[in-house]
Amino acid sequence: MKGRFFTRSFAVVSAAILAVAVVALATGTAVTEKVYIQSNAEGLVRAAWAAGSSLPDFWAASSNSDSISSFCSRLAAASGYRVTLVDISGKVLGDSDVNPAVMSNHGDRPEVSGALAGEASWSRRKSSTTGKWMLYAAVPLHGPGEGMVVGVLRLSLSFPGLMQSLGRMKRILFLIALAAVLAALAASAVLIRILSRPIVDLSNRALQYAKGNLGPSSRNERISRENGRFIPQELKILEESLDSMAARLLGKASEAEAMGRRFSAILDSAGEAIVALDSKLGIVEANPAAHKMLNAEPGTLAGNKLSWISGASALAELAQRCLDEGEPVAAEVVLYSGTGATVHVNASPLGGEGNQGIVLAVTDVSVIKRLETMRTDFVSNVSHELRTPIHLIRGFAETLQTSGSFDETSARYLEIIERNAIRMERIVEDLLSLARLEREPAGWLTMESCLMGDIGRSVLETVRDQAAKRTVRLESDLPDALRFQANSGLIEQALINLLENAIRYSPEGSAVLLEANRSGDFIEMRVRDRGSGIPAPDLERIFERFYRADKSHDRKSGGTGLGLAIVRHIAIAHGGSVSAESWSGEGSVFCLRIPVEHTGR
Repeated sequence: MKGRFFTRSFAVVSAAILAVAVVALATGTAVTEKVYIQSNAEGLVRAAWAAGSSLPDFWAASSNSDSISSFCSRLAAASGYRVTLVDISGKVLGDSDVNPAVMSNHGDRPEVSGALAGEASWSRRKSSTTGKWMLYAAVPLHGPGEGMVVGVLRLSLSFPGLMQSLGRMKRILFLIALAAVLAALAASAVLIRILSRPIVDLSNRALQYAKGNLGPSSRNERISRENGRFIPQELKILEESLDSMAARLLGKASEAEAMGRRFSAILDSAGEAIVALDSKLGIVEANPAAHKMLNAEPGTLAGNKLSWISGASALAELAQRCLDEGEPVAAEVVLYSGTGATVHVNASPLGGEGNQGIVLAVTDVSVIKRLETMRTDFVSNVSHELRTPIHLIRGFAETLQTSGSFDETSARYLEIIERNAIRMERIVEDLLSLARLEREPAGWLTMESCLMGDIGRSVLETVRDQAAKRTVRLESDLPDALRFQANSGLIEQALINLLENAIRYSPEGSAVLLEANRSGDFIEMRVRDRGSGIPAPDLERIFERFYRADKSHDRKSGGTGLGLAIVRHIAIAHGGSVSAESWSGEGSVFCLRIPVEHTGR
């Protein structure tokens, strides 16, 4: 690589130096030629002026061309130039090299016409008389007293001689240029060789970094490893930057690897099945719990379509729904992989733009479901079994009380027995109601069109005697025409439970308000009281079964601790909710929200 880099770099630099040298030599030669010819022309003009000042006065009046030509010959012999004398009409009076009788009129010659105009002039052209390239310089000759121009003195120099001298100068220039080019090439070769080594080393190291070899460079790999070796400061900075970048990348890679190991350990140890899917529902990753749940051999799920896995069709449908909606989806489904397990699935889209894929978090809730069923069945069975003995105890207690054959102490004991039998009967009835509500209501819950006014009047009439005993006023604000889909019996039971609680905890002489209104797609039914309020720590738990905020007061009032739990289950069975707000010393507000149109649980 070093040889190729050096060869390419040297070739480029050499071509550039040669191109510059050729241009410089051509330009220098042209300038030198121009300057040399112009300097010779100016010297020729000065010589013409000097020769003109020594010209005898007889020439203008003489008609003897031989004597004039003889003078021109002597002047040419003394100066080394060809000498020509021309009168004002352009006629050649004398010439040092040619008989003027055979020479044509020179008035149209550029240098002669310029001199006749009163200015010294020069030109370069091929002579029509001698057939040679000549350099001409002509000066005007004036009459007595520096008067008008009366003639022209012209000196000329043979061009071959001039070009011979110029050729020698060009050869010198060429030799100088050649020496400069050779020196520049030698210096470039040395400089390129010095620079190519560290650049190639940096290139090789960058290539290793690109391949992922981010380990620290050895001493032999560093470009500044040789003592006394010239390394440009910029390349040293670049080397340090590359090493620093490699160290940071290595650190990041180590962190990512450690994080990947931690995530893998977390996924492997998670009891929850986790499955990562691509945008086509192909399995990208699955932890051991997922393999166990789907009855697959370890490491065999990746690369398969989720729909190909036996019993995972429900998971595939849920994943496709999440992919289509682009939002998290949660549901309980049943797997038919030989176990019939019930699982709770949370499907979430992977981050990023577009459909990148889906992550499924699957929790086996089969045991919980079985325990819930067992608990519900147990409560239902025990409640049914308890109803008969409780009825008997209550009945015999009432019979003994009416017989009148007991003393005062025995009568008080019978009253206690009857009161607690009644309380146990209420608890059993509430437990049976809860057991029924906790089962899937779709099979037994019947819906009908309900008028809020009819339901309100019915529940208020039911609790009117209880309110009268505590001197609590019942108030209502119910739109008669407000209609919604619900099970009227359950709604009445929920409102009766809320009103009984409000009456039970309201001070004497206060008022309990039942109001309702429509809010969007829901009917909101609120029960307001003016009691002492519910403490904040208890407010979040009051809908749990058997939970009492004021346990001593609730027992005295005959409450079972199941009324609000029943209200909550009635709301859930209708696809609604129940909530409570309370302020210390100001009372509480319970809100039952039921959908206007029942869409199923």
